[in-house]
Amino acid sequence: MKILVPTDLSENADNALTFAVSYAQQQCASITLIFSYFAVYDFAAEAARMAQTIESNANSELQKIKERLGNTVDIDYKIIQGTVSTAIFSTANNGDFDLIIMGTQGASGIKKNLIGSNTATVIKESAIPVIAVPFCSSFESIKNIKVAVDLKNEKEGVFKKLITLTETWNLPYKIIHVENKPDFNKDIIFKGLEAYLNENFPDSEFTFEKLQEVNTDKGLENYIKNKSDSLLVMFSKDRGFLDFIFKNSHSAKMVYHTHIPLLVIK
Repeated sequence: MKILVPTDLSENADNALTFAVSYAQQQCASITLIFSYFAVYDFAAEAARMAQTIESNANSELQKIKERLGNTVDIDYKIIQGTVSTAIFSTANNGDFDLIIMGTQGASGIKKNLIGSNTATVIKESAIPVIAVPFCSSFESIKNIKVAVDLKNEKEGVFKKLITLTETWNLPYKIIHVENKPDFNKDIIFKGLEAYLNENFPDSEFTFEKLQEVNTDKGLENYIKNKSDSLLVMFSKDRGFLDFIFKNSHSAKMVYHTHIPLLVIK
């Protein structure tokens, strides 16, 4: 398994890297750190000097990280000139990566919005799974896995990806569906999903829970609010998901202001 970890060398990015290292050790996976920068100046000579300075400083810091972690995990790094999302996608598409792990916020000042906003872009556009790691979250704190399903378009493949990515954690899964009113057809689908998961993944522990809330988005947010020992999993299937995560302010808070890591699978 190959994991891509974007970094802006901030404290939050370092926390995401720590999370990634723990995950990689469990999966016997390798990590590629990627640092991107965008140098824009009025004169080409100025831009060239600035790019050289940025690359030199970044190389020094990334080499320190590699030396610090080299005995614990297979790790390398890349420095790319360009926007964060462009650098991530170009690297991911050309490197046969299985997973992206990144923080939900960047450094202070200008960089604060860099990783945060680009986490949103990466989750929306990435063809491979993404784990977004809030600053206060740690890999070791996760004791269970909450899987939100809408019972509309889930495909068999997303559940297989979920198990592949998380089965070594040996944690119980809770499958959650939030609805705003009783729906007989979805009751049948939910029972079918229960039977499918228990039959096809007998070594994993599943429980199932349905919640009723007038506002289903808010219902999920309220449900996970005090569950800081969980990983939340969502399946991205269409543009509706993107509205759920990023256009709705409550959902944005769920991603950026809780202690719960978010795994998005397509």
